[in-house]
Amino acid sequence: MAKPQRRAVKKKPLWQVNLPNLSQVSLKSATFMAVGLVILGLALGIQTWLNNPINLPISQIDVQGELKYLKDTDLKQIIAKYSNTNLYLLDVDALEADLETQPWIRLVKLRRVWPSQLIVEVEEQRPIAFWGTEQLVNQFGELFTAELPGLQGIIPVLFSPKVSGRSMAESYLQVTNQLKGTPVEVSELIEDSRGAWRLKLKGGIEVLLGNKDQEQRLARFKVAYNQALGTNAKLIRRVDLRYTNGLAVEWKQSQLSSL
Repeated sequence: MAKPQRRAVKKKPLWQVNLPNLSQVSLKSATFMAVGLVILGLALGIQTWLNNPINLPISQIDVQGELKYLKDTDLKQIIAKYSNTNLYLLDVDALEADLETQPWIRLVKLRRVWPSQLIVEVEEQRPIAFWGTEQLVNQFGELFTAELPGLQGIIPVLFSPKVSGRSMAESYLQVTNQLKGTPVEVSELIEDSRGAWRLKLKGGIEVLLGNKDQEQRLARFKVAYNQALGTNAKLIRRVDLRYTNGLAVEWKQSQLSSL
């Protein structure tokens, strides 16, 4: 008796993997590689070209900023030491550092405008006061050293061995604001090592405020000046307010009076 034949069972695969067409993969890879080599070659060519300082040399230098004490020509002399090249090779950090060694320059910023323009933005120091006899105070209360301009008698003299230029500048503004309503102009505000304040007014009068209660003492001086001292201001050498109440006046003829 013949054995019955088994029916073939069609098995399902566990998963399927679609293999790429290797010929297409090779073509794409070759294309990408070729494009990459072309780009790399162009980049290297451009870099080599820019590394030659005679290509696209700096042809325009613009100095921007409000300059009062600096001369545009002086700045360009410094810049000229670095600008015999192109923008790509320009040593920006070295040029900025060199410019900022100039005493009247507070900040400088360089901008490159392709293909050949260099913009130099300068923030100049603005002196608002002398700091003692050797330095100046700028618009931010920072100290700097420069050849003193012809500003004696125009800007005030400040000094303190204890606090910053900014702090003294703020104190000076407080003093001048408090003295509004009088013809008095303060030419000096000096603080000594003990914190005692001494004012000098235009006209030569010294005002001693001591190291405490300066605001109250200055208010007392304002009243006394408007009521009595102002009419004899040219005869006064010094006003001493270091008293609990009242003040002392030293006259130029060495006569001491108390009020």
